[in-house]
Amino acid sequence: RKSNLKGLDFADLEHYTLRLLTTADPSGERLGPSETALALRRRFKCIFVDEYQDINPVQQSILDALSSGDNVFVVGDVKQSIYAWRGAEPTIFLERLKPASASPKDPSCGFRVDLNCNFRSARGILDFVNKIFGRIMTAEIAHVDYDETAMLQAPPGSPSPEAGKPIVEMHILDERGPRSGSDEGGDEGPESEDLALVNARQRQAALIARRIREMVGAETGRAEFQIQDKGGAEPRDVEYRDIVILMRSLAQKANDYVEILRLAGIPVSCDATAGYFEATEVRDMISLLKVLDNPRRDIELATVLRSALFHVTDTELAKIRLLGRDQGRCADFHTCAACYREKGPDAELRDKLVRVFERLDQWRSLARRGLLAGLVWRIYRQSGFLAFVSALPNGQARKANLLRLHDRAVQFEGFASSSGVASLTRFVDFLERLQAEGQDWAPAQPGSAAGNAVRILSVHKSKGLEFPVVFLAELETQFNKQDIYADLAADADSAIGLQVIDPRSNTKLRSLAHEVIGEKKLATMLAEEMRVLYVATTRARDRLILTASHKRTDCGKILSQGLLLGREQVPAWLLRPCKSQLEWVLYGLSDQRVLHTAFQTDLGDKAVDQGLFDLRVHGQDALKDLSRLVMTLRTSKIKSAFFTQAGQPADDQGRKLLAQVKSVLKRAYPYSYAIHLAAKNSVTKLTHQEDAFVQRDYSEAIDRQPAALIAVESGSSGSRLAKLVGTATHLVVSSLDLKRPVSLGVIEKTRDRLVGEGAIPEPVAGEIDTRSILAFFESRLGEIVCDSRHEVWQEWPFTYGLPACEVADGVPRDGKEIIVVQGVIDLLVRTADGLFVIDFKTDHVSGPAVAQRAESYRGQLDLYARAASAIRGEKVLEKWLYFFAPRQAVQV
Repeated sequence: RKSNLKGLDFADLEHYTLRLLTTADPSGERLGPSETALALRRRFKCIFVDEYQDINPVQQSILDALSSGDNVFVVGDVKQSIYAWRGAEPTIFLERLKPASASPKDPSCGFRVDLNCNFRSARGILDFVNKIFGRIMTAEIAHVDYDETAMLQAPPGSPSPEAGKPIVEMHILDERGPRSGSDEGGDEGPESEDLALVNARQRQAALIARRIREMVGAETGRAEFQIQDKGGAEPRDVEYRDIVILMRSLAQKANDYVEILRLAGIPVSCDATAGYFEATEVRDMISLLKVLDNPRRDIELATVLRSALFHVTDTELAKIRLLGRDQGRCADFHTCAACYREKGPDAELRDKLVRVFERLDQWRSLARRGLLAGLVWRIYRQSGFLAFVSALPNGQARKANLLRLHDRAVQFEGFASSSGVASLTRFVDFLERLQAEGQDWAPAQPGSAAGNAVRILSVHKSKGLEFPVVFLAELETQFNKQDIYADLAADADSAIGLQVIDPRSNTKLRSLAHEVIGEKKLATMLAEEMRVLYVATTRARDRLILTASHKRTDCGKILSQGLLLGREQVPAWLLRPCKSQLEWVLYGLSDQRVLHTAFQTDLGDKAVDQGLFDLRVHGQDALKDLSRLVMTLRTSKIKSAFFTQAGQPADDQGRKLLAQVKSVLKRAYPYSYAIHLAAKNSVTKLTHQEDAFVQRDYSEAIDRQPAALIAVESGSSGSRLAKLVGTATHLVVSSLDLKRPVSLGVIEKTRDRLVGEGAIPEPVAGEIDTRSILAFFESRLGEIVCDSRHEVWQEWPFTYGLPACEVADGVPRDGKEIIVVQGVIDLLVRTADGLFVIDFKTDHVSGPAVAQRAESYRGQLDLYARAASAIRGEKVLEKWLYFFAPRQAVQV
């Protein structure tokens, strides 16, 4: 498929580059540099590599082919290698790092420089990070020891944290139930109706929302602290844009956080990578597109009817389906709806279905023309769907989702055009394959999300960035071990391992190969997760806040084990069974007295008090308060500010607000006349655009065709040929030299010259009636034109400002609004007494029809005369039309 599209992905570029730079040795086991690689070696003196910890084997092979062995300079931090899922192998860096030293005796072993001075984070954050990872990050778990060379150091002169005011916070919600559903369903959980309606994730989001509002001073009007911008002169108050919420993964979490923060009045921007197809408005639109592609999709048709697009109620859907019993059990829903439209007992529902099917047929007809993006936009305009979703909670985000669908349709048209027509069927198939493969798009962000807004990011998205305030949320999320226990485990070195089904017990058993590969994957996954935690905690510059939901008793057990079994460092066998990053954090801080005091482990006297962080454990009463906060926010969002309580009359302020709303809704746009009135127009369109005899002018759309194409088409279309002959006749007349006598020979010579120049195709030139042209110059008008005493302008173009009130109804007659009119007068003759306006027509009329046709052109000639008189400053004596076909002149 990539070959058909003539495209390559990044992995293809890597492999083709490696193929270009290497050649296999005779044994075929090793790769050596190719001639191209050797040439490039001579060209490049040094090779610099950044982010070396994320290199993969293919990239390393490319470097080996290009380097001469002693000219490679790499920069990296193994502790920040978090891209194993896309092939990064930090062991490559570690193997190169082993022989290197700060003062090597053998230069070929490599020179090592440790860059452990951190210019990003405040000293208090660095102390906190060093404490955690100094106890838990070891080579057995993370493939690297967090020793003195790895410890983060604050730059000289950086201020020390104020005593008693730690800049790191840790919030633990004492959640006692399972994570799924209503978390407090067990016997241990408080039997509270509030807790049953709000889950643990939403409470944690509410806690963060409340803390953010406290920081920025949303209630008090005074920020809790100030931050110093890099390069800024003075400290400033912390704002929403300085705050980021980081999570290991945003899947199935981001939507709850976005909802709660927006309900709390906090502007938020979320870089989620999934959740788009789950949005209600997106599902409705995709269902509509599927119905337009195939009307017999029952589920999608019912979805569309029930949606805000057509407002069919559940009761009406039931009526439609019940009517299908007369058609037999196999009648599909589309057939039922079509039958109800014809003979349904409910007249109102029957009329509604008639309108629905008419609208669907219109949209389906548009879809057949291949206008995919145009179809989506037509649906938005005709249904008012954008306006509807904008009025819902999170309306701007919903509207942004629909606009993104239109943008995707535009992109699909551009992409698919390289391999075929971007039809609706192909677009629907594309969306279905995306969903079938578990792919998703990020929900769109409204325009208000940009600027001063809290950001929600995954840890991987935050890599390489820094933020003044970081909330590290959902630390209790369990590690994803699906790949380890899948039926098939694959490894680049150990081939594959399968689970075996025991036919006697009908159970799955792990084969030896499966267990070996599983253990390797587990070790790799744990190392990756610890590095992810390290990256997350080192993104903060001024404040770091950690939040998690966990049972108080479980936290106490972890702290006790960590303090009793790990004095300086927590042993790897204790860290390996951990299920979440929170457990690692607790093990890393298990020697801190504040934790043992809060969780009542009775081991506080054995711990130390370093004042690294501020701990807040939120018990059951606090959880109830958070649940009530969420419910209050939701309720206040649903209630309209204009509705009064039941039984209470509206007060004066309410009536005043209602009157203001009514006046705004009833306000008439004072310039409605200008909506369909072009600011610039041609004389033809203004004077006789509705004339049945005038051919439509599509020149602006078609632009100009090549002469060869015109010549081919001229023989196949009579109307097209007539128009071309008329244009060519005007061109011949305008090309004549009127300072000399005009004869038949002169006219024919001018015609032939234009043919030779390619201005007139030969088939068209043969149809020009040169004798009718000569007849004009032999007439009285022709004598006036050829009189040497008169000044003549051929094809005289003009631009004239016409009062708009003369063109359209409803325009104020103050003379301020004008329409720019452009035209071309075939012949404008200046005599001693005034001007003559002459216009040529090639209409095929004769007899009494000539006068009638001339009358239809009166408005055009009047406007010509008006413009010529105003521009030249002279009066117009006469206005004439000359019809070539009957060789007749008519004065108007």
